[in-house]
Amino acid sequence: EFQQLYKSALDVLWRWILSRTFRTQREAENAAAQLMSFAGGWR
Repeated sequence: EFQQLYKSALDVLWRWILSRTFRTQREAENAAAQLMSFAGGWR
């Protein structure tokens, strides 16, 4: 049950990142790296 909630939360964050407009490519890469770092810490 927690696993599904966690996956859903990450999906929401990922969609938010994809829908944002970033000023630079580096800013976008940093946002994606932070999300991946967060996701990797909970596996």
